[in-house]
Amino acid sequence: MKIIHDIFAKKKSREKEILKQKITIDYREKNSLVVSELVKLGFEVEIKELKVADYLVKDVAIERKTVSDFISSMINQRLRNQLEELQQYPNKLLIIEGIEEHEIYSEDKEGINPNAIRGFLLSILLKYKIPIIFTKNSGDT
Repeated sequence: MKIIHDIFAKKKSREKEILKQKITIDYREKNSLVVSELVKLGFEVEIKELKVADYLVKDVAIERKTVSDFISSMINQRLRNQLEELQQYPNKLLIIEGIEEHEIYSEDKEGINPNAIRGFLLSILLKYKIPIIFTKNSGDT
């Protein structure tokens, strides 16, 4: 008799491994709703001071910005410094959160031309080689 394996069935042991994944979070993010979402999902969360990035997941450094923080960080050059520091990690990611509530290309955002924002986003991708994910809100992040 031949044994048939259900390749679409989820393996319970694998699910438990994923849920026990440890995520290190910078202490400045502790009041973020993202942290509570991660805890609800069953991740092991460690909050401590990170010199670079907001989140570390395995070997991935993640910088999270709300739309308004992204714009202000772009203006005051703080984001450029953070992108430079992220280069020490082989895998990095930028999350821009809040697209649902705020339009990133709006003319009234600090008086910045939408094309300047587009150009900066392109430089993040091309010069710094950092992928960007846009999320609607903390739950989506």
